[in-house]
Amino acid sequence: MDSRPHPRPEPKYPAPLTHENLCAVFQGAADFTVRRVESGIRGETVYVYAIDGLVSGTDISDFVVKPLQHSRLPLDGELAARRQVPNAVSVPVPDLDTAASLLVNGFCLVLFGRDDAAAFEVKTGEKRGIAPPQVETTIKSAKDAFTETVRTNTSLLRRHLRAPELRLEEQVVGRRSLTNVTVCSLAGITDPSLVEAVSRRLRSIDIDGLLTPAAVEEYLTGSRKTAFPLALFTERPERFAWGLLAGRVGVLVDGLPLGYLLPCTLTDQLESPEDRSGNYAVASAVRLLRYLSVAAALLGPGIFAAVCLFHQEMIPLALLLAIEESRQSVPLSTGMEVLLLLIAFELLQEAGLHLPQNLGQAASIIGGLVVGTAAVEASLISPASLIVVAAAGVCGFTLPQQDLADAVRLWRFAITAGGTAAGLAGVTGVLLLLLLHLGDLRSLGIPYLDPLNQGKFPALRPRLAASKYRKQELDPGNLRNQR
Repeated sequence: MDSRPHPRPEPKYPAPLTHENLCAVFQGAADFTVRRVESGIRGETVYVYAIDGLVSGTDISDFVVKPLQHSRLPLDGELAARRQVPNAVSVPVPDLDTAASLLVNGFCLVLFGRDDAAAFEVKTGEKRGIAPPQVETTIKSAKDAFTETVRTNTSLLRRHLRAPELRLEEQVVGRRSLTNVTVCSLAGITDPSLVEAVSRRLRSIDIDGLLTPAAVEEYLTGSRKTAFPLALFTERPERFAWGLLAGRVGVLVDGLPLGYLLPCTLTDQLESPEDRSGNYAVASAVRLLRYLSVAAALLGPGIFAAVCLFHQEMIPLALLLAIEESRQSVPLSTGMEVLLLLIAFELLQEAGLHLPQNLGQAASIIGGLVVGTAAVEASLISPASLIVVAAAGVCGFTLPQQDLADAVRLWRFAITAGGTAAGLAGVTGVLLLLLLHLGDLRSLGIPYLDPLNQGKFPALRPRLAASKYRKQELDPGNLRNQR
């Protein structure tokens, strides 16, 4: 295996900016278009370059080619061309690297001579329109969601947060993908050290392509060996704006219809956008129910297996008799039965996710009702185990963040295995390992269990009128939120 450092030439294209070299960079690209235009009163020859599909052909014809052809002034350089071409965005092009980067970002390049060019923005309007959220659905909140275009996402953010203090720092990450990443913050509120930490991590990324959410999350959070998410993602612009107002740093990635907020804690993962949409008393009751659901989804199968195998004296006599009667013909032990049911539940969930929507729903119904009922009637599994596993799965669906739900599902297997092996002592041991693991996690230096590690339990949503201060843990520049 070649252990040499990954080569990274700077500049990437050291050749001079000429017609031949630019065509060589895009050699074999069928969407690379070149047009030769005679312009000016002396008939100077210029070349117009663009990437078909990224630019609007009509805009190039009306606002670039036509002004150049009808020009009655000498066209002796890029400065003269920029004065004659009526385009809102025009930038000089000093070298071949800049020319290639602008072309793949929706610019039209006009080359006048050796190392003398100008670029004009003529991006196409073909993109996915703004649609309602698909995952974080709410009843009362706004119905717009992020798209795959970062500039559309920043405009949505501006509409929800019309603050001149909003800062948008752009970086390009990925040698081949050249992905535009925008770091969002609020001047006077966001701690500058948090912004610098996120920007520094983005600058340190040396990868060919930053295309998937997993790559973004792992590089931003330091790629910790954990199943728990260390960055909060959302598809809702107003929730993203609330995060910025709280003092967090936001990250928008071109090509991903998501926004990331850092730092985040475990309690942040348990908050839902619906909490701020309804009455605080109802929202508090629902949030408390959500905390109880996490405990049930995580500990339910493990405690059931431990009690049935090692601590039958803890079960009421009538319930114990009912369980034993239903298990008389079951060939498997309770622990193995629960583990197999958890695996079957995960298989059904994955099948429902990867199949088309209609087929996925049918597979879930057939697997959950038909196969489950047939297995109980055939005495392959007991009804009690099926009920416990199904209840734990339903409790997991109440979590607002899918990444947190995936982590709970993974640790549920470990706790169930501990209960099967050593009873409640095994459940307690694995649970202590989980707490130690969570206590060791940090998100941009903020403890992951904060404020639980301080003895606070924010299971109830306070009245908004009483939320006068931002979280001190984020060290915001302005701690006061309202009068």
